Amino acid sequence: MTEYLTVWWQANEPECTQQNATFVSCYQQMAGWEQEQCDQTGPNMCDYPKDFTGYTPQEAYTLYAIFAIWQWFESIYEAIENADMSATGPIGKIVKTINPEVPTTQPLSDFLQALTAFAPLLTLPADASKALRSITETAMRQSPGVLKQLNPTGTLDSEIVQISDIYNGLGIIKTTYQQNISTALALVQQNFTTFSIFAANGSFIAPRASLQADTQNLTAALETYVVAQCLAGSNIVITLARDTNPQALASNGSMTTKDLISCDSYDQYGVCSAWWYDPGTNAAFGLLSLSNPQKNYYDLMQTLFSSGWTTGADLFLGAKACADYVAVNGGNRNSALDPVTLVPRCISNTQVCVWDDSCNIEDSRCEFTSEYGGKNLCKPTKDYLDDNCGGNGISSVMVPASYLGPLDTTQQSDVTVCNSS
Repeated sequence: MTEYLTVWWQANEPECTQQNATFVSCYQQMAGWEQEQCDQTGPNMCDYPKDFTGYTPQEAYTLYAIFAIWQWFESIYEAIENADMSATGPIGKIVKTINPEVPTTQPLSDFLQALTAFAPLLTLPADASKALRSITETAMRQSPGVLKQLNPTGTLDSEIVQISDIYNGLGIIKTTYQQNISTALALVQQNFTTFSIFAANGSFIAPRASLQADTQNLTAALETYVVAQCLAGSNIVITLARDTNPQALASNGSMTTKDLISCDSYDQYGVCSAWWYDPGTNAAFGLLSLSNPQKNYYDLMQTLFSSGWTTGADLFLGAKACADYVAVNGGNRNSALDPVTLVPRCISNTQVCVWDDSCNIEDSRCEFTSEYGGKNLCKPTKDYLDDNCGGNGISSVMVPASYLGPLDTTQQSDVTVCNSS
C-alpha cells in the first residue's frame, strides 16, 4: 500500500495542488467520490463505498481506509458528545455521593489530559485485531502533530475548577477536545505523508465502530477518574493488605481479638465489610479517611459499584498499577497517555497505603510501609485513639475501620484492640 500511495501521489500531486485540494479530497474526486467530506468531523460527513466494482484492490483499500480513519476520529468525537457529563448525570451523582470535604481546586487541563489519556485507544473496536491496534499506535507515535492534538497538555491551565463542581467544567473540556479531534483528523486526511502512515500495510480494515460501546468505554473510564479525584478531595486513601483474605482471617482462628474483623462472605462486587478482596492477587483493599479513620466505607463502595460508576478492579487495582508505575519510573500520579507505549495510565490515581506487618505493635504511629510515599502521604491526622472501648477502664486502642495490620493477629495481654466497624 505504501508503494502504491507514493506512486499515486507523485503522479497526481501537481494537479491536486493546482486544484488546491488536499490529499483525501483529491483522491476521492479522481475516484468519483467527491461528495464525501472525509476530512471533517460531523455525523454523516463521510461514508464508505458500498460498491467497489471497477476499482483495483489498492484503490478499493485506499477508499475504505479514508472512511475507516475518518470513522475512528469521528467515533471519539461522538463518544465524547454522547457521554453524560451533566450535573444530573453520573458525574454529578458521583460528586454528590462522595461529597468532597476539602475545597480543592484543580486546573481543567488536568481533567482534559485525563480524558485524552484514554479516549483514543478506548474507542478502537473491542474486536479490533492486534494489527489494527499496532498500526494505529505506530501511526500516532510517528505523527507528533496528530498525537499532540489527541493528547494535549497545558491547554486549559488557566481554567480552575472546584472538584465539587467539576461537572460545570466538563462542558468546556468536551468542546476543547472535540476541536482537537477535528484538527487531528484534518492533519491525517489532508496530508499525504501522515495519511500514508495511518494507512500503511493495509492494516486499517476493521468492523465499523459501535458508538454505544465507544460511549460506554469512555464514560466508564471518565467516571472512575472522577471517583478517584473526589476521594482525594475527601482526604481518603486506598489501603492495601498483601497476602490477606479478610474472610479467612475472620474464620480461621488466627485473630487474637475476637470479632475484630467481621466478614462472613463477599458480595457480588467482592465487598465484605470495609474491604474489597481480589482473589487473583490475594490482596484486600479498603478506603481510609485520614481525618476520620474509624469511618467504614462499605456503603460508599456498594453505591459506587452497584451504580456502575466504577468497579473494584478499575478503582483499586488501577490505583495500585498507577502507584507501581510511579515507583518504578518516577514522576507523578497524573492521568496521562504514555507517549512511548501509548497505554493510558493512572485513570484511577488515588494514593495507595500498604499496611505494615513489621510494625512494632507498641508503636501506634507505625501503620504503613514507605512504599508509594506511605510514611508521609498515608499519615492519619491523629494516632490510634486510647479510649474505653475495652470497657472497665482497660487500656485499649481503636484501629481504623479498614485496618489489616499486625494488631489483628498479635497478642497484647494488657491492651484491648477495638474496631469501629
